[in-house]
Amino acid sequence: MENSLDLFLNPHRKPHLKFKFETFGDAEFEMKILSAEEGAAASIESQEKGLKGISIYFPTLVGCLVTPDLHDTAFLNALSKREGHKIMSAIDALKTVFTSDEISSLIKIYDEYSSVTVDFSEKVEEVKN
Repeated sequence: MENSLDLFLNPHRKPHLKFKFETFGDAEFEMKILSAEEGAAASIESQEKGLKGISIYFPTLVGCLVTPDLHDTAFLNALSKREGHKIMSAIDALKTVFTSDEISSLIKIYDEYSSVTVDFSEKVEEVKN
C-alpha cells in the first residue's frame, strides 16, 4: 500500500482526451486538463483583456488544446497564409479556425472532461463512519 505522501505527490490524473469534429474530417483533436497555474493564468488573461460572454473561455481553450497547438508558429503562419492576413495570437487562431458552435462544443467538452465530481454528502457520511 502506498503511503499518503506518495499519493499526494503522485496523483492519478486523467489522460489527454482525444476526439474528432465531423467538420474536420479525420483530424484528431487532443485536450488536456489545465493545471491550477495554467487555469489561474487563463483567468487573469480573461480579466486583463476585459473578455466578456463566451470569449471569457478563449484563454482556457487555447491552453487546454494540445492538438492543434494554437501557439505553434508554423500553424499560425499557415493559418495567416490561408486567411490572407497575419494571425498573431492563439486566441485569434481559435476564433479563425472554429465556428461559434464549435467553440461552444469545445467549452462543453472541456467542462465535462475536467470536472471532478464529488458527492459531498456521501463523503461526509464516509468520514462520520
